[in-house]
Amino acid sequence: MTKALCLGVLAGVMVPNAEGGDNRALLDKLVEKGIITQEEADDLLKESQNEFAGKNAMSTALGGITLKGDLRLRYDHTKDSDSEGSATNDRWRYRFRFGGEAQMKNGFKTGFRFATGGNDASSDIGSTNQTMDKGFGRDDFGVDQAYVSWNSESADLSPGKEWSMDEGFTIFGGKNPNWSKRGWNVSKAFFDSDITPEGFETHYATEGTLPLGLHFGAYFINGENSGASEDIVNMYMAQVTSAISFNETTKLDVGLGMYSVDDEALSGSGHGKIGKEARVGNSSGIGYSPLFLDGKLGLKGIGNGVSLYTTYFNNQESQASKDTGYVAGIKYGSAKKAGTWEAKIEHRSIEADAAWEGLMHSDFGAFGAAGGSATGFGSGTNVEGYIVQGKYNLYENVQFALTWLHTESEDGTDGDDNNRFQADIIFKF
Repeated sequence: MTKALCLGVLAGVMVPNAEGGDNRALLDKLVEKGIITQEEADDLLKESQNEFAGKNAMSTALGGITLKGDLRLRYDHTKDSDSEGSATNDRWRYRFRFGGEAQMKNGFKTGFRFATGGNDASSDIGSTNQTMDKGFGRDDFGVDQAYVSWNSESADLSPGKEWSMDEGFTIFGGKNPNWSKRGWNVSKAFFDSDITPEGFETHYATEGTLPLGLHFGAYFINGENSGASEDIVNMYMAQVTSAISFNETTKLDVGLGMYSVDDEALSGSGHGKIGKEARVGNSSGIGYSPLFLDGKLGLKGIGNGVSLYTTYFNNQESQASKDTGYVAGIKYGSAKKAGTWEAKIEHRSIEADAAWEGLMHSDFGAFGAAGGSATGFGSGTNVEGYIVQGKYNLYENVQFALTWLHTESEDGTDGDDNNRFQADIIFKF
Protein backbone atom coordinates (compact mmCIF):
# COMPACT_ATOMS: atom_id res chain seq x y z
CA MET A 1 0.00 0.00 0.00
CA THR A 2 1.47 3.38 -1.00
CA LYS A 3 1.72 6.18 1.50
CA ALA A 4 -0.87 8.30 -0.36
CA LEU A 5 -3.37 5.41 -0.32
CA CYS A 6 -2.71 4.88 3.37
CA LEU A 7 -3.49 8.51 4.12
CA GLY A 8 -6.73 8.28 2.09
CA VAL A 9 -7.92 5.24 4.02
CA LEU A 10 -7.15 6.92 7.34
CA ALA A 11 -9.12 10.04 6.37
CA GLY A 12 -12.14 7.85 5.56
CA VAL A 13 -12.19 5.74 8.71
CA MET A 14 -11.41 8.41 11.32
CA VAL A 15 -14.41 9.29 13.50
CA PRO A 16 -15.07 13.06 13.83
CA ASN A 17 -15.23 14.27 17.43
CA ALA A 18 -14.70 17.53 19.32
CA GLU A 19 -11.48 16.68 21.13
CA GLY A 20 -10.00 14.16 18.70
CA GLY A 21 -8.89 11.89 21.58
CA ASP A 22 -9.43 8.48 19.92
CA ASN A 23 -8.07 9.70 16.60
CA ARG A 24 -4.94 11.17 18.18
CA ALA A 25 -4.02 7.83 19.82
CA LEU A 26 -4.28 6.09 16.45
CA LEU A 27 -2.23 8.76 14.68
CA ASP A 28 0.48 8.75 17.36
CA LYS A 29 0.89 4.99 16.93
CA LEU A 30 1.25 5.38 13.15
CA VAL A 31 3.88 8.12 13.61
CA GLU A 32 5.76 5.90 16.05
CA LYS A 33 5.93 3.08 13.47
CA GLY A 34 7.10 5.50 10.76
CA ILE A 35 4.02 5.02 8.54
CA ILE A 36 3.19 8.77 8.50
CA THR A 37 5.02 11.90 9.63
CA GLN A 38 4.00 14.07 12.58
CA GLU A 39 3.01 16.87 10.21
CA GLU A 40 0.69 14.54 8.28
CA ALA A 41 -0.85 13.30 11.55
CA ASP A 42 -1.57 16.87 12.67
CA ASP A 43 -3.25 17.66 9.33
CA LEU A 44 -5.49 14.57 9.57
CA LEU A 45 -6.51 15.44 13.15
CA LYS A 46 -7.39 19.01 12.13
CA GLU A 47 -9.57 17.75 9.27
CA SER A 48 -11.39 15.42 11.67
CA GLN A 49 -12.18 18.27 14.09
CA ASN A 50 -13.35 20.57 11.28
CA GLU A 51 -15.74 17.87 10.03
CA PHE A 52 -17.17 17.52 13.54
CA ALA A 53 -17.78 21.28 13.75
CA GLY A 54 -19.61 21.30 10.40
CA LYS A 55 -21.87 18.39 11.25
CA ASN A 56 -22.82 19.90 14.60
CA ALA A 57 -23.49 23.48 13.51
CA MET A 58 -27.24 22.94 13.78
CA SER A 59 -27.09 21.29 17.22
CA THR A 60 -24.99 24.22 18.43
CA ALA A 61 -27.70 26.69 17.36
CA LEU A 62 -30.54 24.70 18.96
CA GLY A 63 -31.25 24.39 22.66
CA GLY A 64 -33.79 21.58 22.16
CA ILE A 65 -36.74 20.38 20.08
CA THR A 66 -39.99 19.13 21.61
CA LEU A 67 -42.93 17.44 19.89
CA LYS A 68 -46.41 17.06 21.35
CA GLY A 69 -49.99 16.40 20.34
CA ASP A 70 -53.45 15.41 21.50
CA LEU A 71 -56.51 13.53 20.30
CA ARG A 72 -60.01 14.29 21.61
CA LEU A 73 -63.07 12.09 20.98
CA ARG A 74 -66.42 13.83 21.59
CA TYR A 75 -70.12 13.09 21.68
CA ASP A 76 -72.03 16.35 21.09
CA HIS A 77 -75.80 16.68 21.63
CA THR A 78 -77.78 19.89 21.07
CA LYS A 79 -81.53 20.15 21.71
CA ASP A 80 -84.09 22.95 21.62
CA SER A 81 -87.20 22.94 23.83
CA ASP A 82 -90.22 20.89 22.75
CA SER A 83 -92.23 24.07 22.01
CA GLU A 84 -89.91 24.85 19.10
CA GLY A 85 -90.23 21.50 17.40
CA SER A 86 -87.57 19.55 19.29
CA ALA A 87 -84.73 20.66 17.03
CA THR A 88 -82.05 18.10 17.87
CA ASN A 89 -78.54 17.48 16.62
CA ASP A 90 -76.35 14.53 17.64
CA ARG A 91 -72.76 14.29 16.43
CA TRP A 92 -69.68 12.16 17.02
CA ARG A 93 -66.59 14.29 16.54
CA TYR A 94 -62.84 14.23 16.99
CA ARG A 95 -60.01 16.73 17.20
CA PHE A 96 -56.39 15.88 16.42
CA ARG A 97 -53.46 18.26 16.83
CA PHE A 98 -49.73 17.68 16.44
CA GLY A 99 -46.83 20.12 16.54
CA GLY A 100 -43.52 21.08 18.03
CA GLU A 101 -41.15 23.82 19.12
CA ALA A 102 -37.45 24.37 18.50
CA GLN A 103 -35.69 26.41 21.18
CA MET A 104 -32.59 28.24 19.96
CA LYS A 105 -29.66 29.43 22.05
CA ASN A 106 -29.80 32.96 20.63
CA GLY A 107 -33.17 33.85 22.16
CA PHE A 108 -35.31 32.65 19.25
CA LYS A 109 -37.94 29.93 19.28
CA THR A 110 -39.92 28.58 16.35
CA GLY A 111 -43.08 26.52 16.50
CA PHE A 112 -45.61 24.74 14.34
CA ARG A 113 -48.83 22.76 14.72
CA PHE A 114 -51.20 20.92 12.43
CA ALA A 115 -54.86 20.40 13.33
CA THR A 116 -58.14 19.00 12.03
CA GLY A 117 -61.03 21.29 11.11
CA GLY A 118 -62.12 23.10 7.98
CA ASN A 119 -59.52 25.02 5.99
CA ASP A 120 -61.63 27.07 3.56
CA ALA A 121 -63.03 30.60 3.91
CA SER A 122 -66.41 29.35 5.16
CA SER A 123 -64.97 27.34 8.07
CA ASP A 124 -65.39 28.32 11.70
CA ILE A 125 -62.07 29.77 12.90
CA GLY A 126 -63.04 28.86 16.46
CA SER A 127 -63.28 25.11 15.95
CA THR A 128 -60.80 22.35 15.15
CA ASN A 129 -63.49 19.67 15.49
CA GLN A 130 -64.05 17.17 12.70
CA THR A 131 -67.45 15.49 12.49
CA MET A 132 -67.43 11.76 11.72
CA ASP A 133 -69.39 11.81 8.45
CA LYS A 134 -68.80 11.93 4.65
CA GLY A 135 -68.84 8.15 4.30
CA PHE A 136 -65.27 7.44 5.52
CA GLY A 137 -63.86 10.14 3.23
CA ARG A 138 -60.58 11.95 3.91
CA ASP A 139 -60.77 14.79 6.46
CA ASP A 140 -59.03 18.17 6.46
CA PHE A 141 -55.73 18.53 8.28
CA GLY A 142 -53.97 21.85 7.91
CA VAL A 143 -51.48 24.34 9.33
CA ASP A 144 -52.82 25.61 12.65
CA GLN A 145 -49.66 27.39 13.88
CA ALA A 146 -46.41 28.52 12.23
CA TYR A 147 -44.53 31.20 14.15
CA VAL A 148 -41.22 32.53 15.37
CA SER A 149 -40.63 34.27 18.70
CA TRP A 150 -37.75 36.03 20.41
CA ASN A 151 -37.14 36.92 24.06
CA SER A 152 -34.49 39.40 25.18
CA GLU A 153 -33.68 37.49 28.38
CA SER A 154 -33.31 34.06 26.73
CA ALA A 155 -30.34 34.76 24.46
CA ASP A 156 -27.86 32.81 26.62
CA LEU A 157 -29.69 29.95 28.26
CA SER A 158 -27.81 27.70 30.63
CA PRO A 159 -28.29 23.91 30.29
CA GLY A 160 -31.73 22.82 31.49
CA LYS A 161 -33.21 26.33 31.48
CA GLU A 162 -36.24 26.82 29.26
CA TRP A 163 -37.15 29.77 27.04
CA SER A 164 -39.54 32.09 28.92
CA MET A 165 -41.40 35.35 28.35
CA ASP A 166 -41.79 36.09 32.08
CA GLU A 167 -39.26 38.92 31.86
CA GLY A 168 -38.01 41.36 29.22
CA PHE A 169 -39.22 41.92 25.67
CA THR A 170 -40.85 39.15 23.64
CA ILE A 171 -41.87 39.29 19.99
CA PHE A 172 -44.11 36.85 18.06
CA GLY A 173 -44.69 36.72 14.31
CA GLY A 174 -46.62 34.41 11.97
CA LYS A 175 -49.65 32.24 12.68
CA ASN A 176 -49.42 32.41 16.44
CA PRO A 177 -50.71 30.28 19.32
CA ASN A 178 -53.94 31.40 20.99
CA TRP A 179 -53.87 34.57 23.13
CA SER A 180 -54.29 32.54 26.33
CA LYS A 181 -50.92 30.83 25.63
CA ARG A 182 -48.87 34.03 25.20
CA GLY A 183 -49.21 36.14 28.33
CA TRP A 184 -52.56 37.80 27.66
CA ASN A 185 -55.15 37.62 30.45
CA VAL A 186 -58.32 36.83 28.48
CA SER A 187 -61.51 34.80 28.83
CA LYS A 188 -62.21 31.78 26.61
CA ALA A 189 -65.77 33.08 26.32
CA PHE A 190 -64.45 36.28 24.75
CA PHE A 191 -61.68 34.67 22.67
CA ASP A 192 -62.28 31.06 21.57
CA SER A 193 -59.28 28.95 22.58
CA ASP A 194 -59.01 27.32 19.10
CA ILE A 195 -58.35 30.61 17.26
CA THR A 196 -54.73 31.07 16.13
CA PRO A 197 -54.38 34.72 15.00
CA GLU A 198 -52.05 35.75 12.19
CA GLY A 199 -49.84 38.79 12.68
CA PHE A 200 -47.28 40.24 15.08
CA GLU A 201 -47.13 40.83 18.82
CA THR A 202 -44.86 42.64 21.27
CA HIS A 203 -44.82 41.90 25.01
CA TYR A 204 -42.89 43.43 27.88
CA ALA A 205 -42.87 41.81 31.32
CA THR A 206 -41.26 42.62 34.65
CA GLU A 207 -40.82 40.38 37.68
CA GLY A 208 -40.91 41.26 41.36
CA THR A 209 -43.46 41.94 44.07
CA LEU A 210 -45.86 43.52 41.56
CA PRO A 211 -45.09 42.09 38.10
CA LEU A 212 -46.35 44.06 35.12
CA GLY A 213 -47.14 42.95 31.58
CA LEU A 214 -47.63 45.21 28.55
CA HIS A 215 -49.05 43.51 25.44
CA PHE A 216 -49.75 44.75 21.91
CA GLY A 217 -50.81 42.87 18.78
CA ALA A 218 -51.47 43.74 15.13
CA TYR A 219 -53.28 41.05 13.12
CA PHE A 220 -54.13 40.62 9.44
CA ILE A 221 -57.65 39.28 8.92
CA ASN A 222 -57.29 39.89 5.20
CA GLY A 223 -53.69 40.82 4.48
CA GLU A 224 -53.95 40.98 0.69
CA ASN A 225 -55.26 43.71 -1.57
CA SER A 226 -55.56 42.15 -5.01
CA GLY A 227 -58.31 44.28 -6.54
CA ALA A 228 -60.76 47.12 -6.09
CA SER A 229 -63.20 44.86 -4.23
CA GLU A 230 -60.72 43.69 -1.61
CA ASP A 231 -59.22 45.74 1.20
CA ILE A 232 -56.58 44.86 3.74
CA VAL A 233 -58.45 44.27 7.00
CA ASN A 234 -56.62 44.60 10.31
CA MET A 235 -57.29 44.03 14.00
CA TYR A 236 -55.36 45.73 16.80
CA MET A 237 -55.27 44.73 20.46
CA ALA A 238 -53.57 45.98 23.64
CA GLN A 239 -53.68 44.96 27.30
CA VAL A 240 -52.02 45.72 30.63
CA THR A 241 -51.76 42.78 33.06
CA SER A 242 -50.52 42.27 36.58
CA ALA A 243 -50.51 39.68 39.36
CA ILE A 244 -50.76 40.48 43.06
CA SER A 245 -49.64 37.78 45.52
CA PHE A 246 -51.14 38.48 48.93
CA ASN A 247 -49.47 35.39 50.44
CA GLU A 248 -48.33 31.90 49.39
CA THR A 249 -51.91 30.71 48.81
CA THR A 250 -53.75 33.81 47.55
CA LYS A 251 -53.12 35.48 44.20
CA LEU A 252 -55.05 38.01 42.09
CA ASP A 253 -54.52 38.22 38.31
CA VAL A 254 -55.97 41.26 36.53
CA GLY A 255 -55.99 42.64 33.02
CA LEU A 256 -57.40 45.71 31.26
CA GLY A 257 -57.43 45.71 27.47
CA MET A 258 -59.14 46.67 24.24
CA TYR A 259 -59.22 45.47 20.65
CA SER A 260 -60.52 47.07 17.48
CA VAL A 261 -61.52 45.52 14.15
CA ASP A 262 -61.57 47.59 10.96
CA ASP A 263 -65.20 48.58 10.34
CA GLU A 264 -65.07 47.72 6.64
CA ALA A 265 -64.60 44.08 7.58
CA LEU A 266 -67.99 43.91 9.27
CA SER A 267 -70.41 43.51 6.40
CA GLY A 268 -73.16 41.14 5.42
CA SER A 269 -76.88 40.66 5.71
CA GLY A 270 -77.67 41.47 9.33
CA HIS A 271 -74.54 40.09 10.96
CA GLY A 272 -71.00 41.22 11.51
CA LYS A 273 -68.85 38.71 9.67
CA ILE A 274 -65.91 38.31 7.35
CA GLY A 275 -66.99 36.20 4.41
CA LYS A 276 -68.57 33.40 6.45
CA GLU A 277 -71.73 32.43 8.33
CA ALA A 278 -70.09 30.52 11.18
CA ARG A 279 -71.04 33.02 13.92
CA VAL A 280 -74.19 35.07 14.47
CA GLY A 281 -75.61 37.83 16.61
CA ASN A 282 -74.02 41.16 15.57
CA SER A 283 -76.15 43.92 14.06
CA SER A 284 -75.32 45.23 10.61
CA GLY A 285 -73.14 48.32 10.21
CA ILE A 286 -71.70 48.52 13.75
CA GLY A 287 -67.99 48.72 14.48
CA TYR A 288 -66.36 46.73 17.25
CA SER A 289 -63.86 48.16 19.75
CA PRO A 290 -64.72 46.49 23.07
CA LEU A 291 -62.98 47.43 26.29
CA PHE A 292 -62.51 44.33 28.48
CA LEU A 293 -61.60 43.84 32.12
CA ASP A 294 -60.48 40.41 33.40
CA GLY A 295 -59.87 39.24 36.95
CA LYS A 296 -59.11 35.91 38.64
CA LEU A 297 -58.65 35.25 42.35
CA GLY A 298 -56.79 32.01 43.17
CA LEU A 299 -57.20 30.49 46.63
CA LYS A 300 -54.87 27.49 46.98
CA GLY A 301 -55.49 27.18 50.72
CA ILE A 302 -59.08 25.99 50.29
CA GLY A 303 -59.24 22.23 49.70
CA ASN A 304 -57.75 21.39 46.32
CA GLY A 305 -57.78 25.04 45.29
CA VAL A 306 -60.54 27.47 44.33
CA SER A 307 -60.57 30.06 41.52
CA LEU A 308 -63.08 32.91 41.24
CA TYR A 309 -63.01 34.65 37.88
CA THR A 310 -64.88 37.29 35.91
CA THR A 311 -64.74 39.22 32.63
CA TYR A 312 -66.62 42.42 31.75
CA PHE A 313 -66.64 43.94 28.26
CA ASN A 314 -68.34 46.91 26.61
CA ASN A 315 -68.24 47.86 22.93
CA GLN A 316 -67.08 51.48 22.69
CA GLU A 317 -68.37 51.89 19.11
CA SER A 318 -71.94 50.74 19.66
CA GLN A 319 -74.57 53.47 20.03
CA ALA A 320 -77.31 51.03 20.99
CA SER A 321 -78.16 49.55 24.37
CA LYS A 322 -77.02 45.98 23.54
CA ASP A 323 -73.31 46.69 23.92
CA THR A 324 -72.32 44.85 27.13
CA GLY A 325 -71.35 41.36 28.22
CA TYR A 326 -69.95 39.62 31.27
CA VAL A 327 -68.69 36.24 32.47
CA ALA A 328 -68.57 35.08 36.10
CA GLY A 329 -67.55 31.66 37.39
CA ILE A 330 -66.03 29.52 40.09
CA LYS A 331 -63.74 26.50 39.68
CA TYR A 332 -62.68 23.95 42.29
CA GLY A 333 -59.66 21.66 41.95
CA SER A 334 -57.27 21.09 39.07
CA ALA A 335 -57.27 18.07 36.74
CA LYS A 336 -53.60 17.81 35.71
CA LYS A 337 -52.10 14.77 37.41
CA ALA A 338 -53.44 11.20 37.49
CA GLY A 339 -56.37 10.83 39.86
CA THR A 340 -57.11 14.57 40.16
CA TRP A 341 -60.35 16.32 39.22
CA GLU A 342 -61.91 19.74 38.82
CA ALA A 343 -65.41 21.20 38.51
CA LYS A 344 -66.73 24.61 37.53
CA ILE A 345 -69.96 26.55 37.06
CA GLU A 346 -70.04 29.68 34.96
CA HIS A 347 -72.66 32.25 33.94
CA ARG A 348 -72.45 34.32 30.76
CA SER A 349 -74.57 37.15 29.38
CA ILE A 350 -73.48 38.53 26.00
CA GLU A 351 -75.56 41.20 24.29
CA ALA A 352 -75.71 41.18 20.49
CA ASP A 353 -73.22 44.01 19.87
CA ALA A 354 -70.99 43.65 22.94
CA ALA A 355 -68.10 42.21 20.90
CA TRP A 356 -67.23 40.92 17.47
CA GLU A 357 -68.97 37.56 17.09
CA GLY A 358 -66.11 36.11 15.04
CA LEU A 359 -63.94 35.67 18.15
CA MET A 360 -66.53 34.31 20.61
CA HIS A 361 -66.61 30.78 22.07
CA SER A 362 -67.89 28.51 19.28
CA ASP A 363 -69.75 26.05 21.56
CA PHE A 364 -71.77 28.60 23.53
CA GLY A 365 -74.91 29.38 21.54
CA ALA A 366 -78.68 29.29 21.54
CA PHE A 367 -81.71 28.84 19.34
CA GLY A 368 -83.09 32.24 18.51
CA ALA A 369 -79.65 33.81 18.41
CA ALA A 370 -79.32 33.00 14.71
CA GLY A 371 -80.56 36.30 13.30
CA GLY A 372 -83.82 36.15 15.19
CA SER A 373 -84.81 32.71 13.88
CA ALA A 374 -86.37 30.71 16.71
CA THR A 375 -85.46 27.43 14.99
CA GLY A 376 -81.85 28.30 14.18
CA PHE A 377 -79.00 27.55 16.59
CA GLY A 378 -76.15 30.04 16.58
CA SER A 379 -72.96 30.60 18.56
CA GLY A 380 -71.46 34.04 18.90
CA THR A 381 -73.31 36.89 20.64
CA ASN A 382 -76.94 37.46 21.71
CA VAL A 383 -76.82 34.55 24.14
CA GLU A 384 -76.94 34.01 27.90
CA GLY A 385 -76.88 30.99 30.17
CA TYR A 386 -74.78 28.63 32.26
CA ILE A 387 -71.95 26.15 31.81
CA VAL A 388 -71.45 23.26 34.22
CA GLN A 389 -68.32 21.16 33.67
CA GLY A 390 -66.37 18.40 35.36
CA LYS A 391 -62.98 16.88 34.44
CA TYR A 392 -61.12 13.86 35.77
CA ASN A 393 -57.64 12.63 34.87
CA LEU A 394 -57.68 8.85 34.51
CA TYR A 395 -53.94 9.01 33.91
CA GLU A 396 -51.59 11.94 33.61
CA ASN A 397 -52.12 11.92 29.84
CA VAL A 398 -55.75 10.73 29.65
CA GLN A 399 -58.62 12.99 30.71
CA PHE A 400 -62.41 12.54 30.77
CA ALA A 401 -64.73 15.58 30.70
CA LEU A 402 -68.48 16.20 30.86
CA THR A 403 -69.98 19.59 29.93
CA TRP A 404 -73.56 20.88 30.06
CA LEU A 405 -74.48 24.24 28.50
CA HIS A 406 -77.93 25.67 29.36
CA THR A 407 -78.69 28.75 27.23
CA GLU A 408 -81.24 31.01 25.55
CA SER A 409 -81.12 34.07 23.32
CA GLU A 410 -80.18 37.15 25.34
CA ASP A 411 -82.76 39.49 23.76
CA GLY A 412 -85.66 37.05 24.27
CA THR A 413 -86.17 36.26 20.57
CA ASP A 414 -86.55 32.65 21.70
CA GLY A 415 -87.46 32.52 25.39
CA ASP A 416 -87.29 28.73 25.60
CA ASP A 417 -84.34 26.98 27.17
CA ASN A 418 -81.74 25.18 25.06
CA ASN A 419 -79.44 22.40 26.22
CA ARG A 420 -76.11 21.16 24.90
CA PHE A 421 -74.27 18.16 26.28
CA GLN A 422 -70.69 17.14 25.49
CA ALA A 423 -68.75 14.06 26.62
CA ASP A 424 -65.00 14.09 25.89
CA ILE A 425 -62.07 11.77 26.34
CA ILE A 426 -58.70 13.37 25.64
CA PHE A 427 -55.35 11.66 25.01
CA LYS A 428 -52.15 13.73 25.24
CA PHE A 429 -48.73 12.66 24.01
